[in-house]
Amino acid sequence: MQAGGLFLKRFKGKSGGIVLSIAILLLLVLVVYPLAKILYQSFVFDAQLSLKNYIKALSEKGNYLIFLHSMEISLFSAVLSTLIGTLLAWVVARTDLPYVHLFRTAFVLPFVIPPFIGALAWRQLLGPVGYLNKLYMYITGATEPLWNMYGADGIVAVMVLHLFPLVYITVLGGLERMNPELEEAAQASGSPVFTVMRQITLPLMLPTIASSAVLVFIASIANFGIPAILGFPENYFVLTTRIYEAITRSAEPNSLSLAASLSVLLSLVAGSGLLLQGLYLKRKEYTVLSGKSMQPNIVRLRQHRTWVFLVCVAMVLITSIAPLVAILLTALTRAYGLAPVPANWTLQNFYDVLFINPSAQRAIRNSLLLALGAATVVSLLGSIIAYIIVKTKLRWRYLLDFVSNMPYALPGTVVAVAMILAWLKPIPFLDVSLYNTVWILLVAYIAHYLAFGVRTTTGSLAQIHPSLEEVARNSGASWLQTFRDVVIPLIRPGLFAGWFMVFMPCLRELTISILLWSAGNETIGVMVFNLQESGNTVASAALSVTMIVFLMAANFVVRKATGGRLGY
Repeated sequence: MQAGGLFLKRFKGKSGGIVLSIAILLLLVLVVYPLAKILYQSFVFDAQLSLKNYIKALSEKGNYLIFLHSMEISLFSAVLSTLIGTLLAWVVARTDLPYVHLFRTAFVLPFVIPPFIGALAWRQLLGPVGYLNKLYMYITGATEPLWNMYGADGIVAVMVLHLFPLVYITVLGGLERMNPELEEAAQASGSPVFTVMRQITLPLMLPTIASSAVLVFIASIANFGIPAILGFPENYFVLTTRIYEAITRSAEPNSLSLAASLSVLLSLVAGSGLLLQGLYLKRKEYTVLSGKSMQPNIVRLRQHRTWVFLVCVAMVLITSIAPLVAILLTALTRAYGLAPVPANWTLQNFYDVLFINPSAQRAIRNSLLLALGAATVVSLLGSIIAYIIVKTKLRWRYLLDFVSNMPYALPGTVVAVAMILAWLKPIPFLDVSLYNTVWILLVAYIAHYLAFGVRTTTGSLAQIHPSLEEVARNSGASWLQTFRDVVIPLIRPGLFAGWFMVFMPCLRELTISILLWSAGNETIGVMVFNLQESGNTVASAALSVTMIVFLMAANFVVRKATGGRLGY
């Protein structure tokens, strides 16, 4: 009764009820219906309810190997990324490394570059006819490349190079807020630097490091671009690429149902990572943060300073400079395979993708419009859902929170398959189909990134005192007027943050788009992938460079507009 009274108080009048109803309806349509559809379809075989899809997915040798491939790639990527990211975070946060402020930003750059573009860049460096392999064969006279990075080892290598910043960013934040008194005490007792790090710092940071490792594991198992670009040439499949093949390349009558069952299995594997993380953290509760401001304990590297600095420079060259140079050289070269020397350089590839190729122009336009549309809708819808969660006492408000966050916790491939199954047929009573239109991409983006809109405004709403709304309501304003004129201006920073957090990943998105695009509705990511697959490597590289420039510019705007609080 109390909850109902508060509900009526918060949403007094017709406008509040209408807005609430629309928000709940959109959640049902955008999230609940597609996810329920994929779960149901996974049990449909030959138009009958059955477990045959799961039996086939788990029993066939090919699918079983694919499952093992996914686990192998994700585990190795998580372990190596965690080691590299943790060490780099410690060096930046805890040592007197020269030019530390430059390294602080440089180590994040691989995270800004879309992973599939990174895979293309490394393919051009260490593919069978890559620049480094050709240089090696020219110098040594060898007839075989030094390393052909197609297959499992190449996928793991590129995954690690692009995902270690996840660990680095998380652990760096923890180290900078950590109480340094235990480290100082250990050093005062004469313990060597690396002994203190191994026996004090790392054990205290273990929960944070474990959380980062889980994030990398989930990101690896959900990634499509890297396994597709480096796995397809060797017929090496993981779960995401197998689902893509089942939908786009398979003529089997139950291919969609098989894709649905594989998607459910993929979700279970990703979810198991989160579950294990939760169980682990319950047993590992260390108080490493204090309520007062702490100055991190800076370790003097002394004789180690030079080689640590050189290792950090090498990391920046390998993870950021080398792939960017490779993709730029390819974009400037007249034809793929020619030596990347000034005599073979041209800007024609950029001119073609920006002004001649209608598909590339359309892809750029579509990506910008989809990113703008998704970011705007997510910000508005997310703020309304966040308002219900924070400002009401409805018993089911946390269910809204759970539902709005669920699609982001799922791999993008799963979200895409859910959208296909939900909107493959025309909407009942409307005779309107979203499939094979740009609208299905917009719906998928909104569903997948809705959690950003909710999370970024929840904190801002919690800081608004109820009296501010009450004054407006007492003066005769409706709920909608109060929300528009009082609440929105006060939570504008959170809305702004959520908007950019959705805009940037939508602009670079591939995993969802590759399954949902149709002729005339390409995105930049899809166009880069398709140009590469069709053999037009130089055009693919030129469009990749264009995307990177867009992302860097957007990141710069975010940094300036938020005073460095957001962006990289």
